[in-house]
Amino acid sequence: MTAALKVVIADDEPLAISNLKAKLAVYPNLQIVDCFDNGDDTLQFLQTAADIDIVFLDIQMPGIKGIDILQQAGKSSAMSKPLFILVTAYEQFAFPAFEHFAFDYLLKPVSRQRLAQTLLDARTALDKQPDQPLAPPVNKLTFKTGGSTLLLDDIEIMLIEAAGNYMCIHTLHETLIIRETMKELLQRLPKQFVQVHRSTLLNLHHVHKLQPHNNDYEFTLTDGKKVNASRRYKLNWADQLSALPQN
Repeated sequence: MTAALKVVIADDEPLAISNLKAKLAVYPNLQIVDCFDNGDDTLQFLQTAADIDIVFLDIQMPGIKGIDILQQAGKSSAMSKPLFILVTAYEQFAFPAFEHFAFDYLLKPVSRQRLAQTLLDARTALDKQPDQPLAPPVNKLTFKTGGSTLLLDDIEIMLIEAAGNYMCIHTLHETLIIRETMKELLQRLPKQFVQVHRSTLLNLHHVHKLQPHNNDYEFTLTDGKKVNASRRYKLNWADQLSALPQN
Protein backbone atom coordinates (compact mmCIF):
# COMPACT_ATOMS: atom_id res chain seq x y z
CA MET A 1 0.00 0.00 0.00
CA THR A 2 1.31 3.45 -0.91
CA ALA A 3 2.44 5.56 2.05
CA ALA A 4 0.28 8.52 3.02
CA LEU A 5 1.31 11.99 1.92
CA LYS A 6 2.67 13.92 4.90
CA VAL A 7 1.07 17.33 5.37
CA VAL A 8 1.88 20.41 7.47
CA ILE A 9 -0.58 23.28 8.05
CA ALA A 10 0.53 26.78 9.08
CA ASP A 11 -2.10 29.42 9.81
CA ASP A 12 -2.51 31.88 12.67
CA GLU A 13 -6.31 31.45 12.73
CA PRO A 14 -7.38 28.36 14.77
CA LEU A 15 -10.68 28.17 12.91
CA ALA A 16 -8.88 28.21 9.54
CA ILE A 17 -6.75 25.27 10.67
CA SER A 18 -9.82 23.42 11.97
CA ASN A 19 -11.68 24.07 8.74
CA LEU A 20 -8.85 22.83 6.55
CA LYS A 21 -8.31 19.76 8.73
CA ALA A 22 -11.99 18.87 8.45
CA LYS A 23 -11.85 19.15 4.66
CA LEU A 24 -8.67 17.08 4.46
CA ALA A 25 -10.10 14.38 6.75
CA VAL A 26 -12.03 12.81 3.84
CA TYR A 27 -8.77 11.89 2.09
CA PRO A 28 -7.53 8.53 3.40
CA ASN A 29 -4.02 8.92 1.96
CA LEU A 30 -3.10 12.09 3.83
CA GLN A 31 -1.40 12.34 7.22
CA ILE A 32 -1.32 15.72 8.99
CA VAL A 33 2.06 15.69 10.74
CA ASP A 34 1.76 19.00 12.58
CA CYS A 35 0.04 22.40 12.64
CA PHE A 36 1.57 25.78 13.49
CA ASP A 37 0.12 29.21 14.23
CA ASN A 38 3.21 31.33 13.50
CA GLY A 39 5.93 31.61 10.90
CA ASP A 40 8.96 31.13 13.16
CA ASP A 41 7.89 27.70 14.44
CA THR A 42 6.87 26.68 10.95
CA LEU A 43 10.24 27.55 9.46
CA GLN A 44 12.15 25.87 12.27
CA PHE A 45 10.14 22.68 11.83
CA LEU A 46 10.57 22.60 8.05
CA GLN A 47 14.32 23.12 8.37
CA THR A 48 14.65 19.95 10.46
CA ALA A 49 11.74 17.74 9.36
CA ALA A 50 12.28 15.01 6.82
CA ASP A 51 10.00 13.74 4.10
CA ILE A 52 7.22 16.35 4.28
CA ASP A 53 5.17 16.23 1.08
CA ILE A 54 2.78 19.19 1.26
CA VAL A 55 2.77 22.45 3.25
CA PHE A 56 -0.40 24.55 3.43
CA LEU A 57 1.03 27.96 4.24
CA ASP A 58 -0.82 31.12 5.24
CA ILE A 59 0.65 34.37 3.90
CA GLN A 60 0.07 36.57 6.96
CA MET A 61 1.27 35.08 10.27
CA PRO A 62 3.04 36.35 13.40
CA GLY A 63 6.81 36.17 13.04
CA ILE A 64 8.22 35.46 9.62
CA LYS A 65 5.64 35.71 6.86
CA GLY A 66 4.57 32.78 4.74
CA ILE A 67 6.01 34.26 1.58
CA ASP A 68 9.38 34.63 3.34
CA ILE A 69 9.26 31.01 4.48
CA LEU A 70 8.75 30.02 0.86
CA GLN A 71 11.66 32.20 -0.21
CA GLN A 72 13.98 30.75 2.45
CA ALA A 73 13.07 27.24 1.36
CA GLY A 74 15.30 27.93 -1.65
CA LYS A 75 13.28 25.81 -4.05
CA SER A 76 14.40 25.55 -7.65
CA SER A 77 11.19 23.91 -8.81
CA ALA A 78 7.55 24.07 -7.76
CA MET A 79 7.42 20.29 -8.19
CA SER A 80 10.13 19.43 -5.65
CA LYS A 81 9.21 18.40 -2.11
CA PRO A 82 7.70 19.80 -0.10
CA LEU A 83 5.01 21.28 -2.30
CA PHE A 84 4.05 24.69 -0.90
CA ILE A 85 0.37 25.56 -1.27
CA LEU A 86 -0.19 29.18 -0.25
CA VAL A 87 -3.54 29.91 1.41
CA THR A 88 -4.64 33.52 1.83
CA ALA A 89 -7.45 36.02 1.45
CA TYR A 90 -5.21 38.33 -0.59
CA GLU A 91 -4.77 38.00 -4.35
CA GLN A 92 -1.81 40.39 -4.59
CA PHE A 93 0.69 37.85 -3.26
CA ALA A 94 0.12 35.36 -6.07
CA PHE A 95 2.91 36.62 -8.32
CA PRO A 96 5.71 36.56 -5.68
CA ALA A 97 4.44 33.17 -4.50
CA PHE A 98 4.83 31.59 -7.91
CA GLU A 99 8.07 33.51 -8.44
CA HIS A 100 9.47 31.55 -5.47
CA PHE A 101 8.10 28.26 -6.78
CA ALA A 102 4.86 27.83 -4.86
CA PHE A 103 2.99 24.80 -6.14
CA ASP A 104 -0.45 26.40 -5.89
CA TYR A 105 -2.24 29.44 -4.51
CA LEU A 106 -5.63 29.08 -2.81
CA LEU A 107 -7.87 32.00 -1.89
CA LYS A 108 -9.93 31.85 1.30
CA PRO A 109 -12.56 30.59 1.66
CA VAL A 110 -11.14 27.45 0.04
CA SER A 111 -13.85 25.44 -1.68
CA ARG A 112 -13.87 21.66 -1.51
CA GLN A 113 -13.79 21.47 -5.31
CA ARG A 114 -10.72 23.71 -5.58
CA LEU A 115 -8.97 21.79 -2.80
CA ALA A 116 -9.73 18.47 -4.48
CA GLN A 117 -8.14 19.65 -7.74
CA THR A 118 -5.06 20.91 -5.93
CA LEU A 119 -4.59 17.60 -4.15
CA LEU A 120 -5.07 15.68 -7.36
CA ASP A 121 -2.38 17.82 -9.00
CA ALA A 122 -0.13 17.32 -5.97
CA ARG A 123 -0.48 13.54 -6.14
CA THR A 124 0.45 13.62 -9.82
CA ALA A 125 3.43 15.91 -9.19
CA LEU A 126 4.77 13.75 -6.37
CA ASP A 127 4.21 10.63 -8.45
CA LYS A 128 3.26 8.65 -5.36
CA GLN A 129 0.44 6.73 -6.98
CA PRO A 130 -0.06 7.78 -10.60
CA ASP A 131 -2.45 5.00 -11.47
CA GLN A 132 -4.78 5.77 -8.56
CA PRO A 133 -5.20 9.55 -8.10
CA LEU A 134 -5.85 10.91 -4.65
CA ALA A 135 -9.59 11.38 -4.27
CA PRO A 136 -12.09 11.49 -1.44
CA PRO A 137 -14.24 8.40 -1.00
CA VAL A 138 -17.77 8.98 -2.29
CA ASN A 139 -20.76 7.14 -0.87
CA LYS A 140 -23.88 6.62 -2.94
CA LEU A 141 -26.97 7.30 -0.81
CA THR A 142 -30.51 6.24 -1.63
CA PHE A 143 -33.72 8.04 -0.68
CA LYS A 144 -37.33 7.08 -1.33
CA THR A 145 -39.58 9.76 -2.80
CA GLY A 146 -43.04 8.73 -3.92
CA GLY A 147 -42.68 5.72 -6.18
CA SER A 148 -39.08 6.56 -7.09
CA THR A 149 -35.65 6.11 -5.53
CA LEU A 150 -33.14 8.95 -5.51
CA LEU A 151 -29.46 8.08 -5.80
CA LEU A 152 -27.15 10.86 -4.57
CA ASP A 153 -23.43 11.23 -3.86
CA ASP A 154 -22.95 12.12 -0.20
CA ILE A 155 -20.66 15.03 -1.14
CA GLU A 156 -23.52 16.60 -3.13
CA ILE A 157 -25.67 16.97 0.00
CA MET A 158 -25.09 20.09 2.10
CA LEU A 159 -27.81 19.76 4.72
CA ILE A 160 -31.13 18.09 5.44
CA GLU A 161 -33.97 19.93 7.21
CA ALA A 162 -37.23 18.68 8.70
CA ALA A 163 -40.43 20.20 7.32
CA GLY A 164 -43.47 18.69 9.02
CA ASN A 165 -43.73 15.03 8.02
CA TYR A 166 -41.10 15.47 5.32
CA MET A 167 -37.36 16.08 5.04
CA CYS A 168 -35.84 18.59 2.62
CA ILE A 169 -32.50 17.53 1.13
CA HIS A 170 -30.50 20.58 0.06
CA THR A 171 -27.89 19.56 -2.52
CA LEU A 172 -25.38 21.70 -4.40
CA HIS A 173 -27.90 22.14 -7.20
CA GLU A 174 -31.45 21.64 -5.93
CA THR A 175 -33.77 20.86 -3.01
CA LEU A 176 -35.46 17.46 -2.90
CA ILE A 177 -38.32 16.26 -0.69
CA ILE A 178 -38.41 12.82 0.93
CA ARG A 179 -40.60 11.16 3.56
CA GLU A 180 -38.28 9.80 6.21
CA THR A 181 -37.66 10.62 9.86
CA MET A 182 -34.62 12.29 11.39
CA LYS A 183 -33.97 9.17 13.46
CA GLU A 184 -34.02 6.90 10.41
CA LEU A 185 -31.61 9.13 8.51
CA LEU A 186 -29.15 9.36 11.40
CA GLN A 187 -29.00 5.57 11.62
CA ARG A 188 -27.86 5.12 8.03
CA LEU A 189 -26.07 8.27 6.87
CA PRO A 190 -22.23 8.55 6.93
CA LYS A 191 -20.67 10.02 10.07
CA GLN A 192 -20.06 13.46 8.54
CA PHE A 193 -23.83 14.04 8.68
CA VAL A 194 -24.53 15.26 12.21
CA GLN A 195 -27.55 16.73 13.96
CA VAL A 196 -26.85 20.39 14.80
CA HIS A 197 -30.44 21.36 15.61
CA ARG A 198 -33.60 19.43 16.41
CA SER A 199 -34.67 19.86 12.78
CA THR A 200 -31.34 20.00 10.95
CA LEU A 201 -28.70 17.53 9.76
CA LEU A 202 -25.51 19.08 8.44
CA ASN A 203 -22.80 17.65 6.20
CA LEU A 204 -19.62 18.79 7.99
CA HIS A 205 -17.64 18.54 4.76
CA HIS A 206 -19.43 21.69 3.60
CA VAL A 207 -18.63 23.78 6.69
CA HIS A 208 -16.57 26.87 5.98
CA LYS A 209 -16.96 28.84 9.20
CA LEU A 210 -18.30 28.43 12.73
CA GLN A 211 -19.01 31.23 15.18
CA PRO A 212 -21.03 31.87 18.38
CA HIS A 213 -24.50 33.27 17.76
CA ASN A 214 -27.10 34.27 20.37
CA ASN A 215 -25.79 31.80 22.98
CA ASP A 216 -25.74 29.07 20.36
CA TYR A 217 -23.70 28.69 17.14
CA GLU A 218 -23.93 29.56 13.49
CA PHE A 219 -22.35 27.57 10.67
CA THR A 220 -21.48 29.19 7.35
CA LEU A 221 -21.40 26.68 4.52
CA THR A 222 -19.16 26.71 1.46
CA ASP A 223 -21.91 28.38 -0.60
CA GLY A 224 -22.41 31.13 2.01
CA LYS A 225 -25.63 29.75 3.50
CA LYS A 226 -26.05 30.31 7.27
CA VAL A 227 -27.23 27.42 9.46
CA ASN A 228 -28.23 27.78 13.11
CA ALA A 229 -26.81 25.17 15.49
CA SER A 230 -28.04 24.55 19.01
CA ARG A 231 -25.51 24.32 21.83
CA ARG A 232 -27.43 21.22 22.94
CA TYR A 233 -26.01 19.29 19.97
CA LYS A 234 -22.41 20.54 20.18
CA LEU A 235 -20.99 17.12 21.12
CA ASN A 236 -22.28 15.77 17.81
CA TRP A 237 -19.90 17.86 15.75
CA ALA A 238 -17.20 19.39 17.95
CA ASP A 239 -14.84 16.40 17.92
CA GLN A 240 -15.17 15.82 14.18
CA LEU A 241 -14.33 19.42 13.32
CA SER A 242 -11.23 19.47 15.49
CA ALA A 243 -9.94 15.90 15.18
CA LEU A 244 -6.75 15.16 13.26
CA PRO A 245 -7.09 12.44 10.61
CA GLN A 246 -5.02 9.41 11.52
CA ASN A 247 -4.24 8.16 8.04
